[in-house]
Amino acid sequence: MALGAIQSTLSRALHTTVSGMIVQNKRMLIIAENLANVGVRNTVAGQMPYGRRVPSFETFFDKKSKAQLVALGKIHKDRTPFPKIFAPEDPAADKDGFVYESNVRAVLEMADMREAVRSHEGCLKAYERILGMLQNTISILKN
Repeated sequence: MALGAIQSTLSRALHTTVSGMIVQNKRMLIIAENLANVGVRNTVAGQMPYGRRVPSFETFFDKKSKAQLVALGKIHKDRTPFPKIFAPEDPAADKDGFVYESNVRAVLEMADMREAVRSHEGCLKAYERILGMLQNTISILKN
């Protein structure tokens, strides 16, 4: 394999790992928004509180970098039912006396956060190793 092909391959690998880190950063932002809304209740009768958001991912081929990249796809609403709390004195209570709480669960969000952090760290380690390989290739070319 020619050195130019090696550099091209390593360059594509760098683009792929960077796209992985970017998408995990966006995923962590969504998780942080979910965590910020744990336990939030509806404030107006008939309205639902914050609903948990769940990101999806998609891969695509980037013609410019000639690399397979990952991007944030659609962000879906979690269809888990909102917990209801009997509080007839609350102004936001419905006709049956219930207020609704966000369907975000901190334990689930923390597990998702841990997975996102590990994925980000994996991409970062791969990036560092690929960069080292690229630097070694450049050193070989200089000699």
